[in-house]
Amino acid sequence: MEKICPQCQTPNPADGSFCRSCATPIALVQPTYSQPQWQQPPPYHWPQPPSNQQWQQQTPFGGPLETQMPRPFQPPPSNRPVIAICLVIAGLVCCSVFTMVPGSILGWLEMRAIKEGRAPESGLAMAQIAFWGGMIMSVLSIAGFFFALVTGILSEILKGI
Repeated sequence: MEKICPQCQTPNPADGSFCRSCATPIALVQPTYSQPQWQQPPPYHWPQPPSNQQWQQQTPFGGPLETQMPRPFQPPPSNRPVIAICLVIAGLVCCSVFTMVPGSILGWLEMRAIKEGRAPESGLAMAQIAFWGGMIMSVLSIAGFFFALVTGILSEILKGI
């Protein structure tokens, strides 16, 4: 590799200490290479949150965007309305009033707990079904029992005549 004289730009042998044409010392002169400059990457710009006007603008489905946000998580219903409905159904199938009355009472207790804020609202429909279903079926069951009792008594009286 040749050394270039810094004074007259004459190429010289690699082992030479002085320039051949002007006698300038070149032993200490290092060849200069143009190195690529390191470039800093452009700064990252974080997206800005939407302004109030953008947030409330109309969506293609009609209505403001904020009304179409998902509803907050509601906890699942407690076990009481499920048990109340199971008791009412068991009363319809086999046990009559003996399970319908406790089922309707349990439904009423759950409705009261929901009203007072002690239970999640997600069980309200089940509690109402258990309460009203148990009450109606209990009344019908008791009425059926008395109807069967009266018809049995009347049939015995009419047999004796």
